[in-house]
Amino acid sequence: MHNALLLLIAGALRVLGQNNWDPHPVHSDSNVSFILIGDSTTANGTTPNSGGWGNGFCASLWDGTPCINRGKNGATTGTYVAEGYWSAALSDVEQQVAAGRRTIVTLQFGHNDQKVALAESMAANLTYMANTLKSAGAVPLLVSSLTRRGFNGSTVSDTLQPFAEASLDVARKLLLPSIDLHGASLKYVNKIGVDAAHRLNRLPNDNTHLNPAGVVVFGQLVADLVAKVLTGLPFEQTNGWNISAQLAAGEAIF
Repeated sequence: MHNALLLLIAGALRVLGQNNWDPHPVHSDSNVSFILIGDSTTANGTTPNSGGWGNGFCASLWDGTPCINRGKNGATTGTYVAEGYWSAALSDVEQQVAAGRRTIVTLQFGHNDQKVALAESMAANLTYMANTLKSAGAVPLLVSSLTRRGFNGSTVSDTLQPFAEASLDVARKLLLPSIDLHGASLKYVNKIGVDAAHRLNRLPNDNTHLNPAGVVVFGQLVADLVAKVLTGLPFEQTNGWNISAQLAAGEAIF
């Protein structure tokens, strides 16, 4: 068990700095691509104050599957558009669609919108984004916010629920697919408890961003949720280990 854990951590470290890594042979029969849009809880963790699930999710895909992590530290739905990150992501979308790929685009915000605006404002911005993606030929996938890992006693102190629900409401109103990452991650973190949850922190007191182990854990959780709502996707087991059963059982992996 000890050796297996060391190998899993080594795999996690490789995931942190890459958008698409997988130990399996290249598969050529996938015609799917992913583009990940969001804040630092999606971003790749290569700069301070970041570290999200995005690269762990990309690592769950067949090698060779395009998976572009466009998460941006500190972004709100408003600043993501205003500062040009949306245009860059949309260019990626257009290229993937033009190549004939089924292009799935995740939208996950909330951590920073919460600081500056009401949930209704974020919902309006997400509606604009989702409709634009649909018009471009992509499949928007609404993702509710990854939970923070601050505790009040033995229970996670949840402050993101209104923003998580706003994301899911946009999907319902537009008849789009969605995953409740907030609900699933909140349930998981409550199950594993404060000590195990904080072992996933990028820094000891950072209950928002993820270290390499956290990237693997929550990247696979996202993959498992996506696999339940969309079919025909090129998923593998993260780093060659099947941790999905442990996630579903609420077991600490690190």
